Amino acid sequence: MHAEPRDDGSPGTRRWSTADVCRSDTTDAWQSALNDNYGHWQVTQSVGAQFAASTRNRDFNGVRVVECVCDPCTGRRLPQFIDRDPQPYIGVQITKAGRERFHLGGEDISLGAGDLVIWTSTQAAEFTVMERLHKVSLVLPWSDIQERLPRGTRFNGTVIDSRVGIGAVLYSHVDSLARQLDLFTQTDHAAVRRATLELLTAAMSHRVEAPQRGLAMRYLKQLQDYILANLQDEQLSPTTVATANNMSPRYVHMLFAQIGVSASSWIRQQRLERCRDDLRSRTYRDCSVAEIAYTWGFADPSHFTRIFKQQFGVGPRAYREAQPR
Repeated sequence: MHAEPRDDGSPGTRRWSTADVCRSDTTDAWQSALNDNYGHWQVTQSVGAQFAASTRNRDFNGVRVVECVCDPCTGRRLPQFIDRDPQPYIGVQITKAGRERFHLGGEDISLGAGDLVIWTSTQAAEFTVMERLHKVSLVLPWSDIQERLPRGTRFNGTVIDSRVGIGAVLYSHVDSLARQLDLFTQTDHAAVRRATLELLTAAMSHRVEAPQRGLAMRYLKQLQDYILANLQDEQLSPTTVATANNMSPRYVHMLFAQIGVSASSWIRQQRLERCRDDLRSRTYRDCSVAEIAYTWGFADPSHFTRIFKQQFGVGPRAYREAQPR
């Protein structure tokens, strides 16, 4: 029988180890552990009798953090596995120790200590662990990142320099999540999710394939970055965005038209997403719906309730009440 992930005594944290598995079942148990943590993968060679592996994972409102230590092994993600996933997802991996080789998108990638790679579930892939590996991964729906990027963007995976800039900050963030994994409380979940999504979006924003390239798309990215940094400003509008970025309101509207939305609609969508995150979070249980709406720039609670229901199919109070307590 395969060992099931077990609670290690910390709320929300699950732990699995080959130490709990009958030796004759190790290969099947390891494949099940891979699927539980990273989606559908196939172990391509049986692991030896001395093979050892362990995982810890925790879910932060849809952002899964997985710490894994394993001996050498091989695996692959075949094209037919892609259709088994309920939705596409993004994987972010930092390597703490050991060596691993990926074949991803027709490219061979060698990873060692200190490396950071982002991959997608929409591509066939293979991996080979060449020496005992210690890695930490994030696994989350692609839609959570996609909604924060210009419409129509594509992403096929990349290695990011973890020594400088946003790559260094993202590596440190993922590493810190693993170090503190057992110490987070339920009320921390929304903050962890939000910080992770914002950092990952920033790291990926310069590596996506935009539907249109050139100066206009760079200006659009500039406007979107400004909007995200000022979402809580009640006065934020296409006009104030234009003024702050030394552009005409007409040009701002033209830039957003390239991705099929108006500037005001994009601002409203980002605010609604942040409100939804807060309504889902236990951290803000003591805040009224109106307070959350005000925090994200909605001056009229009745208007907020109406457009929230239009966007998500249910009013904000009903949405909050439907969340697990």
